[in-house]
Amino acid sequence: MELKTYQRQVIADLNRYLELLGETKDYSASFRLFWQEKGAPTLGIYQDVLPGVPNLCFKVPTGGGKTFLACNAVRPVFDALPFTKTKAMVWLVPSDAILTQTVKALKDPRHPYRQKIDVDFGGRVEVYTKQELLNGQNFNPTAVTEQLSIMVLSYDSFRGRGKEVLKAYQENSNLAAFAKVLGAPENPIEKADETALFQVINQLNPLVVVDESHHARSELSIEMLANFNPCFVLDLTATPKKRSNIISYVDAVQLKAEHMVKLPVIVYNRDSQAEVLMDTVDLRDRLEEIATAEYQNGGKYIRPIALFQAQPKGKEDATTFEKLRAELVNTGIPAEYIAIRTADVNELKNADLLSPDCPVRYIITVNALKEGWDCPFAYILASLANKTSQVDVEQILGRI
Repeated sequence: MELKTYQRQVIADLNRYLELLGETKDYSASFRLFWQEKGAPTLGIYQDVLPGVPNLCFKVPTGGGKTFLACNAVRPVFDALPFTKTKAMVWLVPSDAILTQTVKALKDPRHPYRQKIDVDFGGRVEVYTKQELLNGQNFNPTAVTEQLSIMVLSYDSFRGRGKEVLKAYQENSNLAAFAKVLGAPENPIEKADETALFQVINQLNPLVVVDESHHARSELSIEMLANFNPCFVLDLTATPKKRSNIISYVDAVQLKAEHMVKLPVIVYNRDSQAEVLMDTVDLRDRLEEIATAEYQNGGKYIRPIALFQAQPKGKEDATTFEKLRAELVNTGIPAEYIAIRTADVNELKNADLLSPDCPVRYIITVNALKEGWDCPFAYILASLANKTSQVDVEQILGRI
């Protein structure tokens, strides 16, 4: 898997910044000089969100390959750090769905993401989930000095004070060896045991990649990032917040030129939820007729899927996923054509949506579309939710 032209430019921008950082030893001055060279000095005002830590952002539209860009950025960042630096990396994601997806890709030696990292680090790479870290599974002082250790973690399992978060602060005999080797922490985390997972990661001084970083700008999120004690932070998002140090911009036109997006994108407003539902069913049926004819003439197999975004429970008149499924069945759609995928219900578990044997043609979600989610046969998005936030609209539209 090769980098697209615009992706190569993003990595070139990162490399140039790192060169300037090596010369100046000042992450803020390097950012200013970088944008002066680009002829845009007003963009070079560095936002010191995490004092003492270089914090950059790739602004790349949804579908632009942010994850692959991050995989290509790991080696340049570590090359810019002292040779003796422990190669530890935290990959933060905002949801369980993205966590599962990212772990699966990075652990698979056949996946382009893992293949790129393996090439850059000579195959000496280990990818960990939080549970594997807590268990000390192939995670010990010797291992981390000999490899790139990628820890794929969710925001919520390290942010706040919930039960799941507390596990990261508690004494952990599985990690006691780290406390002996690393010694007393220079930046102790409040209320964390010296053998706690959070404290161990803190002492490894990791590179931190923040996926969908627009979700990680609250005071609680900044506190979490500071507790990781990062040596470098790389943000990935299509919709950066104001206090983001954008080092490279990619626009939708560049994605179009590289055939990275399905075009045209056609957007309709409808006067009622009933119209949204009926028009979605009619459009999907028409697309399947075209796809079937194409397949019979030797083309690729495609079974167009319509994604419905239902409303959360709570309002009496809300079109929840149960109501929406009932309405679809009442129109004559077979029940096996419909699947629900929410935080609590996942009827797609272990389903191969690309298989001709899979009957699913309609997927009902609530919040699953807020972040990246692989569903290549999705050609229609029908939202029954009332969207007023510009970021929400951009994120949702970008998914399709």
